[in-house]
Amino acid sequence: MMKKLRINPGDAVPFVAFIAIFVFFTFASDRKMFSPYNLMLLVDQSMVTILLGCGMLFVVAQGGIDLSVGVNLALCGVSATYAANIVGAWAFVPVALLVGTAVGVFNGLVVSRGKVSSFMLTIAMLIGLRGIVNFIQENLMRSTGNGSQKLPESLAPLGSNALRAPIFVVIVLVMAYLFEFTKLGKYGKAIGENETAAKNVGVPVTLMKVLAFGISGLLAGIGSVFTVSKYGATNQTMGVFMEMQVAMAIFLGGVLVTGGASAKIYKVVLGSVSITLIVNGLAIIGKSNSDISQTVEGILLLAILFITIIVSSRSALRRAARKTDAADRPFDGTDGGSRH
Repeated sequence: MMKKLRINPGDAVPFVAFIAIFVFFTFASDRKMFSPYNLMLLVDQSMVTILLGCGMLFVVAQGGIDLSVGVNLALCGVSATYAANIVGAWAFVPVALLVGTAVGVFNGLVVSRGKVSSFMLTIAMLIGLRGIVNFIQENLMRSTGNGSQKLPESLAPLGSNALRAPIFVVIVLVMAYLFEFTKLGKYGKAIGENETAAKNVGVPVTLMKVLAFGISGLLAGIGSVFTVSKYGATNQTMGVFMEMQVAMAIFLGGVLVTGGASAKIYKVVLGSVSITLIVNGLAIIGKSNSDISQTVEGILLLAILFITIIVSSRSALRRAARKTDAADRPFDGTDGGSRH
């Protein structure tokens, strides 16, 4: 006898939120949201948030957080562009990926071996690395007269959407496969559900944490390549508040702060697009003031977090009730098994 397909109501929250936001701004903007140009703009604006979100999700699934992704992106961009101008254009991508991964691995080692809170560590990294980035930019300002570095012209094709789009799709698909179908993702969710239990059944918790932060750093490096190649230069505000936007996207997508089974790649994608929809929609209807945008995002995030928590709690109660009923039900020989 086939089992009934059960859909977790909590998994539907990000879809409902996305549809509600899209429908609201579609009518509020007199359907300007549907213009081909604006739809392309939405996709383009969502790319880096989705990339960084896919990386951070590995950390969040374990019950942690990486609030250094924004400043890591900036450090990667500044370092890689400097290397491209000094060493050669070929160094741009490798340096960006190496710097990002190195920062991520460092975070993972400190969190896992030093038993330090990921929140406290990555906040410290955010402040410390931002100081380094600002120092580099200020030195550039004194030596060149402006606080930015231009990307070598030979790397201009990297900013083309014709190249960025397929690379973006491939990266997201690879991250989805790693997270949903390999031990890297499954062990990460197990750690988020119960770290002690995961360790007791043989999950290499320390290694998984280092790998999770390493992937988050690697995606920050990739995000820096997308960002710098898009604008053709570094700038003073690169990566500022990016970590908040990525965290908002993950939690707006319905992923709980405790991680575990609630962590899904599609939730990151939906949450990232939803955040971009809010910002884009407010601009279209003439309410792009940052205070209004932040207020709307905060209210929506709180609402969706409450809904997700309530739905998840009810689902857990229903699962517990089903297990209790199954344990109390007398054996009638119809389930194909036997009790001893």
